[in-house]
Amino acid sequence: MGDFPLYPLSLPQGGNIMKPRWILVLFSLMVMMGIGGCSPLGFFSSSPSRAFESFLDDYFNGAFALRPSSTEPMAWLSATADSLRAVSASRAMRELTAIDTSQLSMDERIDWQQMEAMLKREVRDRSLNIPARIPGQYLTLGTIYGQVARRRPPTPEEWKNIRKAIDDARVAMETGRRQLHEPPPLWVRLAVNTAARYEEFLGEPLVTRIKTAAPDSLRSALLHSTEETRHALVRFRIFLSDTLKPGKDDSWGVGEEYYDWLLKEVHFLPYNSAQLIEEGWRRHNETKKLLKDLAQRIDPEKSWKEVIEEMKSRHPEPGRIMEAYRVQSDRARRLLVVLDLVAIPEPETLTFVPTPPALRETYAWAGYGGITIQDKVPTGRFFVTDIVPEMSPDQVEEKLRAQNRGWITVIALHEGYPGHHLQNLYAMKSSRKVRSRFGSTYYGEGWGLYAESWMARSGFYQTTDDSLAWLHMRLWRTARVIIDPSIHTGRMTYEQAIRFFVEEVGLERSAAEAEVNRYTTWPTQAPSYIIGWLEIEKLREELRQALGEQFSEKQFIETLLGVGSLPLELLKRAVRYQYGYQLGKVVANE
Repeated sequence: MGDFPLYPLSLPQGGNIMKPRWILVLFSLMVMMGIGGCSPLGFFSSSPSRAFESFLDDYFNGAFALRPSSTEPMAWLSATADSLRAVSASRAMRELTAIDTSQLSMDERIDWQQMEAMLKREVRDRSLNIPARIPGQYLTLGTIYGQVARRRPPTPEEWKNIRKAIDDARVAMETGRRQLHEPPPLWVRLAVNTAARYEEFLGEPLVTRIKTAAPDSLRSALLHSTEETRHALVRFRIFLSDTLKPGKDDSWGVGEEYYDWLLKEVHFLPYNSAQLIEEGWRRHNETKKLLKDLAQRIDPEKSWKEVIEEMKSRHPEPGRIMEAYRVQSDRARRLLVVLDLVAIPEPETLTFVPTPPALRETYAWAGYGGITIQDKVPTGRFFVTDIVPEMSPDQVEEKLRAQNRGWITVIALHEGYPGHHLQNLYAMKSSRKVRSRFGSTYYGEGWGLYAESWMARSGFYQTTDDSLAWLHMRLWRTARVIIDPSIHTGRMTYEQAIRFFVEEVGLERSAAEAEVNRYTTWPTQAPSYIIGWLEIEKLREELRQALGEQFSEKQFIETLLGVGSLPLELLKRAVRYQYGYQLGKVVANE
């Protein structure tokens, strides 16, 4: 990227340049024209830094938010709310771009640019017509799934919130019935399956939990709400299956123009979709060669695919998948502590919970569900996709082969320590408002892959399955760089993408489907693993070359985690600045 854009103020600043009565007149005109923003006095501040800080305070305190006049629960799902969010973002953009960035500090300019990218996307995404196209957003029970599924029973206050969420879910589904219009058939099918799983969850599992753990004063109301919402789920599922008219099969694709816009304007990447596919093929072929070489060393008589198939046969027993993840996660954390590889912010903990029904068809293995505060302790949620009762014997075997011990080892560190959980713990510590609240998938997933390589260098992988899985998973990630831009720009169909994963990478069919399902809902995210990792490795090598014997990987990692989750170009600037180093020259402290 080039220099930070400059938006100098056209009004005189500071001193006694304008008489007070003219200030009042001008302010009145600005209010009538809608350009004064939420902090009019901040606009006239002699310090752009104070103006930017005031803007961020306003933004994160909700001063720009335009809310529907309705007080009905779940009003945020309405088409009116979607429109107001775009208007709100446009309003915030006008105030943000009135700040003179030439007088901001380096960190402030980085935050300003990330903020601008977020607001631009908020405005642009209005064109996607989300309220009409995504049935799954009206299935909102995922918020309570983790609370009920965890080992510790909910507190009385949490039970009150659970009841409200159960009641609100009925309102959300009614909103969906009014607003949905010709959504992609694939998304309809995913929503139907999710509704069926929530029906099951609101049956015996939740009822039993309520009867055994809910306070006496709330038990009857909870059981009534649960039954009402379960019936509403049945009606909504039938509506989706039999009444709602679906759109075109591939209408989930965002198109080349929008995809390329995201890469440039939101992710700050030097690629368009065609260049991304080309880079994906280059990395894919390199990784396949490394995988073949390793497989040959393991068994010269077998192909790499045959060696991979044998690895898949070594998996936990049904019902033991979650425990296998916990064991590997604990082992990774111990290694970080024993070797003093990185400081882990305290206090913290990581809990393992079943993947919510809404995510089971897009998270084939596991996933990180973010941090919540429980008893004043930051608690990460590690979702694990295990065997479920409705699976056939063939489906059970396929899931077990996907959740083999090699893959579990690598995924455990990618999602937990030192991957996303550690990354989120550092983000929570950030004093910078923008970086502690927003994130970049290219940094986040790039960090996850960097963590995999770093732990390999640190001796975490102990078996041939561990090393084989590490390379096999990298091949899977390189395929993502090819598939995601291809399906969204019409270069590859949904079915071709699944076959690519099965035939070219060796994934199980169900895992391949879950992968492609996710890509349809999240354009440009899938390439972030490989692209982000490569850029972080390049930055590490740049600093290692510049600092020589003074380079410390621990310092690099803690600096990288400490600057926050930024788009890659901004991340590199922030890290170089923290080192007092930029483009081979020492940067004076501001």
